[in-house]
Amino acid sequence: MGHIRIAELLLLGLYPALLCASIGADLARRIIPNVVVVCLIVAFAAVTQLMPVPDLPFRLAAAGAVTALGFSLFAEDIIGAGDAKLAGAIVLWVDPLHLPLFVLATGTIGALLGIAAAARHRLAGPAGAELPDRHRTSLPYGVALAGAGLLIHPLSSLLHP
Repeated sequence: MGHIRIAELLLLGLYPALLCASIGADLARRIIPNVVVVCLIVAFAAVTQLMPVPDLPFRLAAAGAVTALGFSLFAEDIIGAGDAKLAGAIVLWVDPLHLPLFVLATGTIGALLGIAAAARHRLAGPAGAELPDRHRTSLPYGVALAGAGLLIHPLSSLLHP
């Protein structure tokens, strides 16, 4: 199997599967497993070894900036640490020119999650008190991040070298 075939497996199989795993874990437990984040980073490193990534310095800088911003938000208890790590790992895979689209898609999905959570809370009434506290007071923002990553992945220059 050639280098390009392995890169295609990572790009078309592993990356989307890892994003789906983070969505599932965040919905179920409000936790994004570190193994998912590490696998995203290692898989991206493998892609850079298997094919040219001309904008690699920009991707690394963007991922560092997003991770730093994420941990600033985590320090203020606005997002979870898993969300901060996941955001930085996903940005490695996002074309730098698509970062505004990624942010817009993440915000839109996050807003929809917020509306759904508010509606669920309102409809549940007193029965909603039975939910675990973290499910009542937090949004699974990893869903928004990973969902945005999935939505814009077909536009990636990694898929269209």
